[in-house]
Amino acid sequence: MDETEADIVKAEVVAIQAVLMAVFRRLATDRADLAPLFCRAFDEAETILAGVAVKLGLETPLSSMTGAMTVLEEFRRAVLGDESGCHDAVRD
Repeated sequence: MDETEADIVKAEVVAIQAVLMAVFRRLATDRADLAPLFCRAFDEAETILAGVAVKLGLETPLSSMTGAMTVLEEFRRAVLGDESGCHDAVRD
């Protein structure tokens, strides 16, 4: 993959993230009853990322894992804002 193709892939990833963020934010805002679902989903995603790190035997996080956690946290803030709807989240 050359640099131009890599730039196209990066742009596509950012565009998809923006669409998902907008849809999730709209759902969490317009359907407050869904906010706890998004809270749990983000919690589960964090658990999955941590599990991947453990499976890979990472004692110190790789930059890609740290980056993934950062993206996840930014995504979470963008969708949930102050997370006031999360206090009603029922843990599975």
